[in-house]
Amino acid sequence: MQIAFYTDSGAKRVENQDYVGAFTNQKGCVMVMVADGVTSTEGGEVASAMAVEHFGYAWEKTTIETINPSITWLKETVIFENDVILEAGKRFDDLKTMATTLVVAVLFEEQVIIGNLGDSKAFLLHQDNLNQISFDHNLKNELVRTGTVSQAQAENVPNANSVTRFLGVDRHADIEIKQHAFSEDDMLFLTSDGITKVLNKTTIKKIMTAKTTLDLRAHELIRSANRNGASDNVTALLVSRNNEEDTK
Repeated sequence: MQIAFYTDSGAKRVENQDYVGAFTNQKGCVMVMVADGVTSTEGGEVASAMAVEHFGYAWEKTTIETINPSITWLKETVIFENDVILEAGKRFDDLKTMATTLVVAVLFEEQVIIGNLGDSKAFLLHQDNLNQISFDHNLKNELVRTGTVSQAQAENVPNANSVTRFLGVDRHADIEIKQHAFSEDDMLFLTSDGITKVLNKTTIKKIMTAKTTLDLRAHELIRSANRNGASDNVTALLVSRNNEEDTK
């Protein structure tokens, strides 16, 4: 298995509120994650860094090696870390409303567990098809899912893209967790929402399947987004089952 990741402030921003990391526990199980500080609140960069570093440190101490315990661990750790972020906000006035989105993947033999809060995303490249396998927690999607409005009506909802789930701000941190097959030739792509604002799935897939190293593909996703005028922070994390340096 190969992992490569990069993060950048983007073409039009100075500060980077994204944070990314990969961590291995005591049993050799790998967890990767991307967090994106909520830009409408102060301290988003602090919240995203706290989430990734704290999750990573906690994961490295575990001996989890099967799926069900990993799901339980994710749920419990989200609640714990949400409380940590809230308590930090109480101690520092400029951080009292800090929050971050989060997308995390725990990798097992032939399977991957995806957990997310907010609109940071997970995509799976399988048999030449690239599909998003996480759910964007924003106002319009939540309203469509509950049947309150139609997909067409959702685009006209005020503040349609407002994030509805995140770590921080309040005690309600509800992570959505799904399990997916992750076979030998598959590739996983985790990202904040910056890249998908300027690159479509066709372009992303073309870069992911280029005849070059995984590291250079992750770097090219960032470069391509910036060439297209990325107005937000951009982060790309790729995971390939294939151990060859020039993966197919």
